[in-house]
Amino acid sequence: MYDYDLGEIEEIGWDRFVAQAWESIFVGYRSMSGIRTMGRRWSDLLQGGLGCSEDVADRLVRYQVVDRQDRDLMAVRDPEQLVAAMDEVLADIGFDLADETDVAGIGPAERDALLAAHARLRGFLRDGSAEPDEGDPDA
Repeated sequence: MYDYDLGEIEEIGWDRFVAQAWESIFVGYRSMSGIRTMGRRWSDLLQGGLGCSEDVADRLVRYQVVDRQDRDLMAVRDPEQLVAAMDEVLADIGFDLADETDVAGIGPAERDALLAAHARLRGFLRDGSAEPDEGDPDA
């Protein structure tokens, strides 16, 4: 992890860590942080929020945040639109996790656990609950 370590996550708790990491990403976009800084913030969120390795998180972030020229979240000024755009990035990361062509570099055994963790993460970020919304196909 770049800005956190596992001990800090255990100390403050998963939900607080995720909320702080998400807020850090939001503030970074609003303050026009550089793409590398944003990539590190996203990677921290994925590592701590999903429990994945730094390598997997970095691959996902590179593919969905750094290399995506069509995504210019720095230009989004409306806070609600920015949060929606950030959620879209997170949704696309979930599609990458589910993709059997293995963009993320994970094996089948790890895939199910990461998809469940992704659903928990999105559910928490959407409604403050660590339980995914059963009626939401994107959860």
